[in-house]
Parts: sequence; C-alpha cells; structure tokens
Amino acid sequence: MSKLNPKLQIRRGQFTWLLGMLLDQRAVFQLVTLSGLVPDIDRLCSLSKRRLLASLTDAFFVEAAVEDTVCEFFSEQAEAAIARVGYMEVEEIKMFFDTSETLIEAGEFAEVVWALLTDERTAVATHGYNLLHISHADADTRAAHETERENQLTTEKIERIQAEYASSLESAKQEFENQTREMELLQRKRDDLRGQYTALERKHKRLEQHVAFLLGENEALKAKEQEYQVDRKRLNVLEQENSILREREAQYTQTDEELQQLKYENQNLFAAQENTAAQLKEYERIKAAKETFAVDLTLVEEAVYKGNQGLEELQTSLDAHYNALQKNQDATRGALTRIRDTLTYLDTPPDAAGRHALTSEQPRVGVFVDVQNMFYAAKDRFARRVDYIKLLDLIVGPRHLEAAYAYVVQIPEINQSSFLSLLEHNGYTIKSKDLRLRGDGSAKGDWDVGIAVDVVSMLGTLDVVILASGDGDFCPLAELIKQQDKRVEVVAFEHNTSMDLQHIADQFFPIGSELLI
Repeated sequence: MSKLNPKLQIRRGQFTWLLGMLLDQRAVFQLVTLSGLVPDIDRLCSLSKRRLLASLTDAFFVEAAVEDTVCEFFSEQAEAAIARVGYMEVEEIKMFFDTSETLIEAGEFAEVVWALLTDERTAVATHGYNLLHISHADADTRAAHETERENQLTTEKIERIQAEYASSLESAKQEFENQTREMELLQRKRDDLRGQYTALERKHKRLEQHVAFLLGENEALKAKEQEYQVDRKRLNVLEQENSILREREAQYTQTDEELQQLKYENQNLFAAQENTAAQLKEYERIKAAKETFAVDLTLVEEAVYKGNQGLEELQTSLDAHYNALQKNQDATRGALTRIRDTLTYLDTPPDAAGRHALTSEQPRVGVFVDVQNMFYAAKDRFARRVDYIKLLDLIVGPRHLEAAYAYVVQIPEINQSSFLSLLEHNGYTIKSKDLRLRGDGSAKGDWDVGIAVDVVSMLGTLDVVILASGDGDFCPLAELIKQQDKRVEVVAFEHNTSMDLQHIADQFFPIGSELLI
C-alpha cells in the first residue's frame, strides 16, 4: 500500500471534516492517545471532539510520526472498504462511486474515500481526492445555508426558546449526564464488540487463506505421490529386467565355457572318428582277404578239412568283430550328429524371446514344477529361494520345450501376484489352488494328483518328462512314464528327494547353490 501525502492534496479543513465523519468520540480519544498529543487522561476527557480533531489535524501536517499513526489507524478503521476497492477495476470504481450522496446516506463515505486515497493506482487516488473536494464544498455550502436560516429566527422565538431552555435546563442537564454516561458505556461496549468482530474477521480471513494454501499443498502432494508411485513401479520393473539380464549374462558366460569344452570334445571325437575310419579300412582289407581266402578254401576244402574248420571259427570271430565295429560306428555317427546339432544351437543367435532355434530331431520336453516342495526345501536348508528361470534353462538345454507348468498353492495372507507374473513372463504356465483349512485346524494344499493327471494326459506329445520335486509319492508315476518308453528326469534338492525316486529316474539333477537366489 502506497502512503498518502495529504499535505499536497488535502486542505486542513477537508482533513478535519474527514476525521469527524470517519471517527466517533471513542475512536478520537484512542487516536489522540496513540499519537501522544494529550497524555493526561483527565484533560483529554475535558476537551471537545472539535478541539481534539483540530489538534490531530495540526499535528498530522507537522509531525511525521503522527502522520504514520493516523494513516495506520485510518486503514484499520476502513479495512473492509480497502479490501473491497482493491478487488475493483478503475472503471467500476468511477461508476459505483460517482457521487458522494449515496455513500454519505449509507454512512460509508469516509471509509470509501480513505480506501480510494490509499490505493496504489494513481487514477483511483485522484478520484478519491475529487470526491473529497466536491463533498467538502457541498458540506460548506449546506452549513452556510443552515446558518443563514438560523439567523432569520425572530427575537421572540429566541426568547421563548431561552425561557423554555432555562426552565428545563436543570432537569435536562441531569438527564443529559445520565444519558451521556449510558451512551459512553454503550459506545465502549460497541467499540469492544467492533474490535472483537474486526479481530475475528481478520482471523477468519487468515484461516481461509491458510486453508486455501493447505488445500493447494494437499493437491500438489497428491500429484507428487502419484508420480512417485508411477516411478516406483517403473523402478521395480527395471530392477526385475536388470536382474534377468544379469542372469542371462551369467548363463551366456557359462554357455561359452561349455562351448569351449564341447569344441575340445568335438576334436577328440574327430580324432576317434579318424581312428575308426582307419579301423574300417583295415576291416575292408580283412573282408576282402576273407573273401579271397574263402574262395581258396573252397578249392582245397576236401584236402584241408581241419584247416577249413579253423577258418570257419576265424570267420565267426571276424563277423563278431565286424558287428562290434559296425555298432561302434553307428554310435559314433549319432554322437557326432548330436554334437553338430548342439554346436548349431549354440552358434545360432537367440530370438526376441531369448530362445534358440530348435531342430526337428530334438526331444520334446515337459517340465512340471511342484513350487511348494521346492520352496520349503530351499527355505529349510538354505534360507534362500530357487531361481526358477535359470532352472528351466539349465534342465531343458537345447531340447525342445513342449510345456512348463508351475503348480502353486495360494495362501490368503501372502500376495504372490508379482512372483506369478514373473513366472508367466518367462515361459511357465501357472496352475494354482487355494489352501484349504480342515475342521481340526490343520491345512491341506498339494498338487500330487493334479501333476500326475497332467503328466499322463500329455505323455502322447512328450519324449522327456522332468519332475521338479523330491516327493516319493511320484515313484508310481515315474514307473508308468518309463513303461510308456518315455524318459523321466528328476530335479530337486538331494537332501529332500526320495531315494526310490532317484533310482527310478533315468537321470537325477541335484540342485546346487548356483540355482538359488
């Protein structure tokens, strides 16, 4: 708020008139006391309002401290009008406050004029000065007319009034004093109530502003919280993807080492193949020699019966040796074919899903994971969890994965949604059931029968069945799989796996620390 400079714009008479309209008797006493013009309370009460207003006007135009005090006091008295004017545009002010008659009739003239004079906008302050000048001039004119009418009273009327006044002066004086005391008491009460109302109104405005500020902060905090939730979800997804990438990097490193080992074994097999080829050449030479010898033997059969019998025994031995070499050659060719397929699988870059291209000769594999059995075995012995993604990659290898099922028992108190989503994202088909409570308070939740049913229903489309469980109840199922000329493999913790199940399985993969997280 810019400070008013009435010394240049307002005359003393106008300022005194404005003071009289804005302040009542009690407010004048308060302002004089705050200004320090009359420190004596008794003398202050003895002075009239006109005299006090004149003293305030003189001090206002002379002393800067009094000027600041008066301006601050006026602003407090006209606080509501100042707020009202502050929200209005210049055109609205000039339209609503065009003349002073309406404001004077409503008793708001002094407050509105003071609000206009203290406004920072030059056009608004100028309009306030114009209203003050015009209104004061009109007031002076009205006062002159009233004085002229009073002078026209007749002497008889004055004498009659004086007589009546003299007769009732004493009683009126007493009544006036009583009314004056009551009026002062009421004025004090009114001023106190007005002060309380003003304080409450200020407090209410401050509370409204504080509430609006808190609401704004609350909305901002809600928006930040939503952004934080979105960022946290993104971070969790990125961490999971990062973990998967690290695991795959470790797998690729291990695969490179296995590739070097396979290349070394391939070189050894090539050397064995060359040796076998040399043996085959020797066999061909022996076979040719045998045929030649058989022809010669036929010619001299009668003469050398005993030699022919020995040659027949030699022929039988040579045939057995030939058959053994033939089987060895077939086995070597099969091993070389599998090695070539494995090398082709490892040299082929993975597709978008992280899988290598499969050949038509690779066996079809079905994986059936009993999650409850694996979870508690890892928790009881190692206090860790199984890495089901790495487990699937290692036990399947280059073979064709036909299906992978994960059997889960849902516990109401545990939220497994993120874990199940991760399994589904990495190739597992989830089958779940809720944990059932018995009447005696115990709980039941297993998938033994469900796993057996799924395995039997899929035997026609599988070459290899991999059971990820150490439960001995699966021994009859394993025997049934082998009766159907299918291969059964078991992967589980050695300490938690039935010995009978290990013996029945074509191959048992014990889980080590490399598959734990």
